[in-house]
Amino acid sequence: MGTPRSLRLVPLLVLLAAATPVFAQRTRVNVTVDRSSTSTRLILTHSEQIGYVIQEGNGRLEVIYSQPVVIDPAGQRFDDDVLKRYDQRRGNRLVLRTGDSFRGYESFELHNPFRLVLDLQNASMDSVITAPSFDRDPRRKIIVIDPGHGGVETGAIGPTGLREKEVALDLARRLQRRLQRDHNLTVVLTRDEDRLIGLDERTAIANYNRADLFLSIHLNASPRSTAMGAETYFLSNDATDDDARTLAALENGAAGVHLDPIDKAPDHNLDLVLWDLAQNQYLAESSLLAERVQWHLNALTGTRNRGVRQAPFRVLMGATMPAVLVEAGFISNIEEEERFRSMEYRSRVAEAIEAAVREFLHELDRLQLLDPRAGRP
Repeated sequence: MGTPRSLRLVPLLVLLAAATPVFAQRTRVNVTVDRSSTSTRLILTHSEQIGYVIQEGNGRLEVIYSQPVVIDPAGQRFDDDVLKRYDQRRGNRLVLRTGDSFRGYESFELHNPFRLVLDLQNASMDSVITAPSFDRDPRRKIIVIDPGHGGVETGAIGPTGLREKEVALDLARRLQRRLQRDHNLTVVLTRDEDRLIGLDERTAIANYNRADLFLSIHLNASPRSTAMGAETYFLSNDATDDDARTLAALENGAAGVHLDPIDKAPDHNLDLVLWDLAQNQYLAESSLLAERVQWHLNALTGTRNRGVRQAPFRVLMGATMPAVLVEAGFISNIEEEERFRSMEYRSRVAEAIEAAVREFLHELDRLQLLDPRAGRP
């Protein structure tokens, strides 16, 4: 006698029931594509952290995951000489078909949520890190201004929605315009659009341009709604206090960097020592620049003096020039957020930093005249 139809279906139903939860648990990968004249950037946002490897060759770039994933959208085509299309293959592969202008890629990770960022470089365009187009004149100074965050990294967000990345970029542009009225100054922005730049890339731009000083512009945030006022930082392996240590950890962590100055792992300690040594010869100058910025911000904007501090900010590590990070105010404070909505107040902040930079450069020239050995090649 044959098997009843209802019994023959049981094994199939059991298999489907068992398979459904497995599929539902697959890591989801949302793909965002950001194209500019210099590169094409893919931001892969994952529902959870997952292992992967990247392989390049034969006109393709593959992200191979350690387990099946769900990619959304599963595939796209582009009118782009760097990236022609991407597709999901074999359940665990994201395959990018590159074009004739593709010359290589860089990648880095971000966290909370876990993201993999792929920068596909365009061979037909100059790199975003451009060399100065003039012979170095000792009287000409190069200043690199770094607007914090950008792209998918919004930075801190104020109580009514004002975003740090937008204010930081606006402040940097205002400061650039003010400084460039002096024909002996050349000002370079690490980003002049709403675009994510890696922390190491920001410092690399300053080093490549042989900058005389580097300023990273940010807005602060605190769980204490009453916290307000400007803070200016220069690099140190050891943080000034717990607040400075926490802030550095947040800024570093926002871009996927996890450095704990009290971590005893040998590789972490070695990295921090090497980065600290790179800045060591500019320590006094960075301190002087930070003091001037802090004084002028307090005087011109009337903000509370929270003082000059030190912390292991990744964006300052490896800078071969005086370098400071400016927290122009607390966007988490509703009163200061409202001030930063004002274009007039932003101009005052830019004016304060400009005055500090000019004063610092004047003092630097005076010190080099007193001691010719202080001049840099």
